[in-house]
Amino acid sequence: MSRRVLIVEDEPILRKHLARALARAGFTVETAATRAEAAAHLQRTAYDALLLDVKLPDGDGLELLASLDAAHRPPHTVVMTAYSSSDNDARAAHLQIEPLLRKPVDVPEVVQRMSDVRRG
Repeated sequence: MSRRVLIVEDEPILRKHLARALARAGFTVETAATRAEAAAHLQRTAYDALLLDVKLPDGDGLELLASLDAAHRPPHTVVMTAYSSSDNDARAAHLQIEPLLRKPVDVPEVVQRMSDVRRG
């Protein structure tokens, strides 16, 4: 059974590469380029996983994640950032997120991390 993943990434080329790679790995993929788009997707669709950028043009991805109630928060989340900071690491840990993936991301590593959800 295919797992549904939402990719939230504002950079179009990276979003396209990640979507293509995850679709090839057997995921049903939807994408969002902004925090507002992501929030709308998350309100109307249940996802098995979320691949989330921290810095989005209209807000902070970790704040979006923190704002979700249990019914709308996907059970598996991987967070990416180009902005390494101890603050981002601490906020991710508080949200019980795996270590942040640092950009530029390795697409095969992202697919591997997301594939963990397929075994669940």
